Amino acid sequence: MTSTPASFLITAYRDSVCAGDDIESHDRPFTVPLYASVPELIRLATNACGLPSISGDKATWIVKAGGRDGKPIAVVAQQWEEPRLLVPGTTTVQSIFGEHKLTLFFRYWCQANPDTVFNALMSNSPLPSPYDRT
Repeated sequence: MTSTPASFLITAYRDSVCAGDDIESHDRPFTVPLYASVPELIRLATNACGLPSISGDKATWIVKAGGRDGKPIAVVAQQWEEPRLLVPGTTTVQSIFGEHKLTLFFRYWCQANPDTVFNALMSNSPLPSPYDRT
């Protein structure tokens, strides 16, 4: 797979959720159209790297464009139907990755309340502990 004039080759990767989960690499390349929406980007990325289900159905993930230290663009929660965006809904893949390296990282925030995580990111406040379930 390679980037074409109409698409980007992006690598999605994620944190491990337990010791046995880090036996193999979670890096997964996938192709996405330049003008795809952020929800489409996240859908393609989660299909590529596969976010594991957590016992209790309460896993929270912070999606970062540009890698581990990149810009948070969404929160994904196992109990939510759709990701919640931290960027405008009209944001395209091209506009995100014009500024960041072609990686999308899913940071596991354990079973923290995803609403609290989302609200902290939206208000640029400190994140709750990943172990705080309130």
